Amino acid sequence: MNPSGDGGVAASPNGDDEERSDDATPRSGAEPGPYMVARPFEGLFEGSNGRYYTDWQVRERHRTGEWRLCIRQRTPDRRLVETGDGALLLLTPTDADALPAGVEIRVADGCARVVDTRRRVSE
Repeated sequence: MNPSGDGGVAASPNGDDEERSDDATPRSGAEPGPYMVARPFEGLFEGSNGRYYTDWQVRERHRTGEWRLCIRQRTPDRRLVETGDGALLLLTPTDADALPAGVEIRVADGCARVVDTRRRVSE
């Protein structure tokens, strides 16, 4: 998934979703005009562990009990969570444009996940 908004689904004037080409021209015969493509996620977080998480991943970890929210600061927005192994993890918002090379956002079944394809150095 390319988070920059190239290609994807745009909302048509009648509320239906339609496939959008790179030239932002609607295909259903609606009047041409600038269309804003919605990202498949609302927030993106950088963890103090060097990993990245979408808002969906953060919500899922809270919902399943894998993470427990310890404290949230709203300005600036930061969250401190306790992980399943008892470690503390600080989450800070970041922008998709700031993701390092090899870290991408993939969407499947309506869920956006961060996938890190960078090579890991074996220990």
